[in-house]
Amino acid sequence: MMNVYVVKTGEQYLCCAEDGDIGMAPEIEGAKSFSSYAEAEKAAHENADPGYEIVTVSVTVH
Repeated sequence: MMNVYVVKTGEQYLCCAEDGDIGMAPEIEGAKSFSSYAEAEKAAHENADPGYEIVTVSVTVH
């Protein structure tokens, strides 16, 4: 297992949009994951509204 970080803003999550820009996903499964908390925090600061939350997600690596 390893931890990744996603950014939740309101009821949505930061994701990669089709054009490569940052978009919003309604479900955590569509969220962009970051390998470090610092990376997630930087993306949140640049793209999310104030009050965002950085969520730690444990994923299984095969």
